[in-house]
Amino acid sequence: MAKIEMSVITRGRIPRGVEREIANTLHDCYRRFGSKSPYKVGVFVAENAAMIRDFLREEKFRLGINITDDEESVCYYDVWQGYPRISVCLERLTEFSKLARQGALRHEAAHSVLHGSLEYRIFRIPENCRQIALIKGIDSTVLEQVIYKLSGAVKDCEASIFLVDHDFIDCQAAFGLEWVWFPKEDKAISAAAATDRQAKFIYQTALLRPILFAHPLLSLPKAKKISLERQVLLGRRVEELVERLSGSEQGRLLQVANLIAEGLTQDTHQNVDSALHQAMSLA
Repeated sequence: MAKIEMSVITRGRIPRGVEREIANTLHDCYRRFGSKSPYKVGVFVAENAAMIRDFLREEKFRLGINITDDEESVCYYDVWQGYPRISVCLERLTEFSKLARQGALRHEAAHSVLHGSLEYRIFRIPENCRQIALIKGIDSTVLEQVIYKLSGAVKDCEASIFLVDHDFIDCQAAFGLEWVWFPKEDKAISAAAATDRQAKFIYQTALLRPILFAHPLLSLPKAKKISLERQVLLGRRVEELVERLSGSEQGRLLQVANLIAEGLTQDTHQNVDSALHQAMSLA
Protein backbone atom coordinates (compact mmCIF):
# COMPACT_ATOMS: atom_id res chain seq x y z
CA MET A 1 0.00 0.00 0.00
CA ALA A 2 1.24 3.52 -0.84
CA LYS A 3 1.91 5.67 2.22
CA ILE A 4 -1.07 7.85 3.08
CA GLU A 5 -0.53 11.61 2.82
CA MET A 6 -1.41 13.11 6.21
CA SER A 7 -1.17 16.82 7.00
CA VAL A 8 -1.59 17.99 10.60
CA ILE A 9 -2.64 21.56 11.42
CA THR A 10 -2.88 22.82 15.00
CA ARG A 11 -4.44 25.81 16.70
CA GLY A 12 -3.59 26.87 20.25
CA ARG A 13 -1.18 25.11 22.61
CA ILE A 14 -0.85 21.53 21.45
CA PRO A 15 1.99 19.55 23.11
CA ARG A 16 4.21 17.77 20.59
CA GLY A 17 3.71 14.48 22.41
CA VAL A 18 -0.07 14.73 22.00
CA GLU A 19 0.25 15.64 18.33
CA ARG A 20 2.50 12.61 17.83
CA GLU A 21 0.07 10.32 19.69
CA ILE A 22 -2.80 11.42 17.46
CA ALA A 23 -0.78 11.03 14.25
CA ASN A 24 0.62 7.64 15.28
CA THR A 25 -2.82 6.31 16.22
CA LEU A 26 -4.23 7.34 12.85
CA HIS A 27 -1.23 6.04 10.86
CA ASP A 28 -1.56 2.66 12.61
CA CYS A 29 -5.26 2.64 11.78
CA TYR A 30 -4.74 3.27 8.09
CA ARG A 31 -1.98 0.67 7.99
CA ARG A 32 -4.48 -1.88 9.30
CA PHE A 33 -7.15 -0.68 6.86
CA GLY A 34 -4.75 -1.25 3.96
CA SER A 35 -5.98 -0.49 0.44
CA LYS A 36 -9.31 0.82 1.77
CA SER A 37 -7.56 3.89 3.18
CA PRO A 38 -7.96 7.28 1.45
CA TYR A 39 -4.92 8.64 -0.39
CA LYS A 40 -4.97 11.82 1.70
CA VAL A 41 -6.28 12.80 5.13
CA GLY A 42 -6.18 16.15 6.90
CA VAL A 43 -5.95 16.37 10.68
CA PHE A 44 -6.88 19.52 12.59
CA VAL A 45 -6.15 19.66 16.33
CA ALA A 46 -7.44 22.60 18.38
CA GLU A 47 -6.71 23.38 22.01
CA ASN A 48 -10.33 23.91 23.04
CA ALA A 49 -13.92 23.80 21.83
CA ALA A 50 -14.16 27.52 21.05
CA MET A 51 -11.09 27.40 18.79
CA ILE A 52 -12.31 24.41 16.82
CA ARG A 53 -15.80 25.87 16.48
CA ASP A 54 -14.61 29.29 15.32
CA PHE A 55 -12.06 27.88 12.85
CA LEU A 56 -14.52 25.50 11.23
CA ARG A 57 -17.38 27.98 11.06
CA GLU A 58 -15.12 30.59 9.46
CA GLU A 59 -14.04 28.01 6.93
CA LYS A 60 -17.60 26.96 6.10
CA PHE A 61 -18.63 30.60 5.73
CA ARG A 62 -15.74 31.09 3.29
CA LEU A 63 -16.78 28.03 1.31
CA GLY A 64 -20.50 28.89 1.36
CA ILE A 65 -21.43 25.76 3.32
CA ASN A 66 -24.47 25.98 5.59
CA ILE A 67 -24.64 22.38 6.81
CA THR A 68 -24.38 21.97 10.59
CA ASP A 69 -21.67 19.62 11.84
CA ASP A 70 -21.34 17.91 15.19
CA GLU A 71 -18.90 20.53 16.45
CA GLU A 72 -19.50 19.69 20.10
CA SER A 73 -17.96 16.21 19.75
CA VAL A 74 -14.51 15.25 20.96
CA CYS A 75 -13.58 14.70 17.31
CA TYR A 76 -15.36 14.33 13.99
CA TYR A 77 -14.69 14.28 10.28
CA ASP A 78 -15.60 16.53 7.36
CA VAL A 79 -14.96 16.50 3.62
CA TRP A 80 -15.24 20.18 2.75
CA GLN A 81 -11.75 20.34 1.22
CA GLY A 82 -12.48 17.49 -1.20
CA TYR A 83 -10.78 14.86 0.98
CA PRO A 84 -11.50 13.63 4.53
CA ARG A 85 -10.30 15.64 7.49
CA ILE A 86 -10.43 14.62 11.14
CA SER A 87 -10.84 17.45 13.64
CA VAL A 88 -9.88 16.89 17.27
CA CYS A 89 -10.70 18.98 20.33
CA LEU A 90 -7.79 18.45 22.73
CA GLU A 91 -9.75 19.87 25.68
CA ARG A 92 -12.31 17.06 25.31
CA LEU A 93 -9.87 14.36 24.20
CA THR A 94 -7.81 14.63 27.37
CA GLU A 95 -10.91 13.85 29.47
CA PHE A 96 -10.87 10.32 28.02
CA SER A 97 -8.79 7.32 29.02
CA LYS A 98 -6.00 6.33 26.61
CA LEU A 99 -8.04 3.44 25.19
CA ALA A 100 -11.11 5.63 24.69
CA ARG A 101 -8.96 8.32 23.01
CA GLN A 102 -7.74 5.71 20.56
CA GLY A 103 -11.33 4.58 20.05
CA ALA A 104 -12.51 8.11 19.26
CA LEU A 105 -9.74 8.65 16.70
CA ARG A 106 -10.24 5.23 15.11
CA HIS A 107 -13.97 5.87 14.86
CA GLU A 108 -13.31 8.99 12.79
CA ALA A 109 -10.67 7.17 10.74
CA ALA A 110 -13.31 4.58 9.85
CA HIS A 111 -15.63 7.40 8.72
CA SER A 112 -12.85 8.81 6.55
CA VAL A 113 -12.63 5.45 4.77
CA LEU A 114 -16.35 4.74 4.47
CA HIS A 115 -17.77 8.26 4.13
CA GLY A 116 -14.85 10.34 2.92
CA SER A 117 -16.56 12.29 0.12
CA LEU A 118 -19.30 14.90 -0.21
CA GLU A 119 -21.91 12.40 -1.39
CA TYR A 120 -22.09 11.05 2.17
CA ARG A 121 -23.15 14.42 3.57
CA ILE A 122 -26.23 14.81 1.39
CA PHE A 123 -29.29 12.58 1.84
CA ARG A 124 -32.67 13.08 0.23
CA ILE A 125 -35.99 12.05 1.71
CA PRO A 126 -37.74 9.38 -0.42
CA GLU A 127 -41.09 10.51 -1.78
CA ASN A 128 -43.03 7.69 -0.14
CA CYS A 129 -41.62 8.74 3.25
CA ARG A 130 -42.83 12.28 2.57
CA GLN A 131 -46.27 10.86 1.84
CA ILE A 132 -46.28 8.84 5.07
CA ALA A 133 -45.22 11.94 7.00
CA LEU A 134 -48.02 13.94 5.40
CA ILE A 135 -50.58 11.31 6.40
CA LYS A 136 -49.21 11.23 9.96
CA GLY A 137 -49.11 15.03 10.24
CA ILE A 138 -45.31 15.26 10.46
CA ASP A 139 -43.91 18.61 9.29
CA SER A 140 -41.31 18.61 6.51
CA THR A 141 -38.87 20.48 8.80
CA VAL A 142 -39.20 17.67 11.35
CA LEU A 143 -38.58 15.08 8.64
CA GLU A 144 -35.40 16.93 7.63
CA GLN A 145 -34.15 16.80 11.22
CA VAL A 146 -34.99 13.11 11.41
CA ILE A 147 -33.07 12.15 8.26
CA TYR A 148 -30.08 14.23 9.45
CA LYS A 149 -30.01 12.33 12.74
CA LEU A 150 -30.66 8.98 11.06
CA SER A 151 -27.88 9.44 8.53
CA GLY A 152 -25.45 10.03 11.41
CA ALA A 153 -26.78 6.94 13.20
CA VAL A 154 -26.44 4.72 10.13
CA LYS A 155 -22.91 5.96 9.39
CA ASP A 156 -21.88 5.38 13.01
CA CYS A 157 -23.19 1.81 12.81
CA GLU A 158 -21.29 1.23 9.56
CA ALA A 159 -18.13 2.62 11.19
CA SER A 160 -18.54 0.30 14.19
CA ILE A 161 -18.98 -2.72 11.92
CA PHE A 162 -15.91 -1.74 9.92
CA LEU A 163 -13.81 -1.39 13.07
CA VAL A 164 -15.04 -4.70 14.49
CA ASP A 165 -14.04 -6.34 11.20
CA HIS A 166 -10.53 -4.92 11.69
CA ASP A 167 -10.38 -6.06 15.34
CA PHE A 168 -10.64 -2.60 16.88
CA ILE A 169 -13.18 -3.69 19.46
CA ASP A 170 -12.31 -2.90 23.10
CA CYS A 171 -11.29 0.64 22.17
CA GLN A 172 -14.72 1.19 20.62
CA ALA A 173 -16.48 -0.13 23.71
CA ALA A 174 -14.30 2.12 25.89
CA PHE A 175 -15.09 5.11 23.66
CA GLY A 176 -18.80 4.28 23.78
CA LEU A 177 -18.80 4.11 27.57
CA GLU A 178 -16.97 7.43 28.01
CA TRP A 179 -18.62 9.28 25.14
CA VAL A 180 -21.20 11.92 26.10
CA TRP A 181 -23.86 10.11 24.14
CA PHE A 182 -26.63 12.62 24.32
CA PRO A 183 -25.85 16.28 23.45
CA LYS A 184 -27.45 19.08 25.47
CA GLU A 185 -29.81 20.08 22.67
CA ASP A 186 -31.23 16.56 22.58
CA LYS A 187 -31.87 16.67 26.34
CA ALA A 188 -33.99 19.74 25.71
CA ILE A 189 -35.83 17.82 22.99
CA SER A 190 -36.51 14.99 25.45
CA ALA A 191 -38.38 17.41 27.73
CA ALA A 192 -40.53 18.65 24.83
CA ALA A 193 -41.15 15.05 23.73
CA ALA A 194 -43.28 14.43 26.81
CA THR A 195 -46.10 16.56 25.36
CA ASP A 196 -45.34 16.96 21.63
CA ARG A 197 -45.64 14.01 19.24
CA GLN A 198 -43.31 15.49 16.62
CA ALA A 199 -40.69 16.33 19.26
CA LYS A 200 -40.95 12.72 20.47
CA PHE A 201 -40.29 11.50 16.91
CA ILE A 202 -37.11 13.61 16.75
CA TYR A 203 -36.10 12.46 20.25
CA GLN A 204 -36.50 8.78 19.46
CA THR A 205 -34.57 9.01 16.18
CA ALA A 206 -31.80 10.87 18.04
CA LEU A 207 -31.62 7.91 20.43
CA LEU A 208 -30.91 5.61 17.48
CA ARG A 209 -27.42 7.03 17.02
CA PRO A 210 -25.85 5.69 20.24
CA ILE A 211 -27.91 2.49 20.03
CA LEU A 212 -26.70 1.79 16.49
CA PHE A 213 -23.13 2.72 17.42
CA ALA A 214 -23.25 0.06 20.14
CA HIS A 215 -25.17 -2.60 18.18
CA PRO A 216 -22.16 -4.25 16.44
CA LEU A 217 -20.32 -4.37 19.79
CA LEU A 218 -23.25 -6.03 21.53
CA SER A 219 -23.80 -8.63 18.80
CA LEU A 220 -20.26 -9.73 18.02
CA PRO A 221 -19.64 -12.91 16.04
CA LYS A 222 -18.12 -15.74 18.09
CA ALA A 223 -14.69 -15.23 16.53
CA LYS A 224 -14.49 -11.68 17.90
CA LYS A 225 -13.67 -10.93 21.55
CA ILE A 226 -14.49 -8.04 23.86
CA SER A 227 -14.02 -7.46 27.57
CA LEU A 228 -17.15 -8.98 29.15
CA GLU A 229 -17.30 -6.15 31.68
CA ARG A 230 -17.29 -3.50 28.94
CA GLN A 231 -19.91 -5.37 26.93
CA VAL A 232 -22.22 -5.64 29.97
CA LEU A 233 -21.74 -1.96 30.82
CA LEU A 234 -22.42 -0.97 27.22
CA GLY A 235 -25.65 -2.96 27.26
CA ARG A 236 -26.69 -1.21 30.46
CA ARG A 237 -25.92 2.16 28.91
CA VAL A 238 -28.32 1.39 26.06
CA GLU A 239 -30.98 0.39 28.59
CA GLU A 240 -30.46 3.68 30.44
CA LEU A 241 -30.84 5.65 27.21
CA VAL A 242 -34.34 4.34 26.56
CA GLU A 243 -35.61 4.21 30.14
CA ARG A 244 -37.51 7.51 29.81
CA LEU A 245 -39.74 5.89 27.20
CA SER A 246 -42.73 3.71 28.01
CA GLY A 247 -42.30 -0.06 27.83
CA SER A 248 -43.98 -0.33 24.43
CA GLU A 249 -41.96 2.61 23.06
CA GLN A 250 -38.72 1.04 24.27
CA GLY A 251 -39.56 -2.24 22.57
CA ARG A 252 -40.51 -0.55 19.31
CA LEU A 253 -37.39 1.64 19.25
CA LEU A 254 -35.04 -1.29 19.90
CA GLN A 255 -36.84 -3.33 17.26
CA VAL A 256 -36.38 -0.52 14.73
CA ALA A 257 -32.68 -0.31 15.65
CA ASN A 258 -32.26 -4.07 15.16
CA LEU A 259 -34.03 -3.99 11.80
CA ILE A 260 -31.83 -1.11 10.62
CA ALA A 261 -28.59 -2.76 11.78
CA GLU A 262 -29.45 -6.19 10.43
CA GLY A 263 -30.54 -4.78 7.07
CA LEU A 264 -27.38 -2.80 6.32
CA THR A 265 -25.82 -3.23 2.89
CA GLN A 266 -22.64 -1.82 1.32
CA ASP A 267 -24.63 1.18 0.04
CA THR A 268 -24.88 3.95 2.66
CA HIS A 269 -27.58 5.90 0.81
CA GLN A 270 -29.71 2.79 0.49
CA ASN A 271 -29.15 2.14 4.21
CA VAL A 272 -30.31 5.63 5.16
CA ASP A 273 -33.41 5.31 2.96
CA SER A 274 -34.21 1.97 4.56
CA ALA A 275 -33.59 3.37 8.05
CA LEU A 276 -36.01 6.23 7.40
CA HIS A 277 -38.67 3.77 6.25
CA GLN A 278 -38.19 1.78 9.46
CA ALA A 279 -38.17 4.93 11.61
CA MET A 280 -41.49 6.16 10.21
CA SER A 281 -43.16 3.58 12.45
CA LEU A 282 -42.00 5.70 15.42
CA ALA A 283 -43.87 8.81 14.21
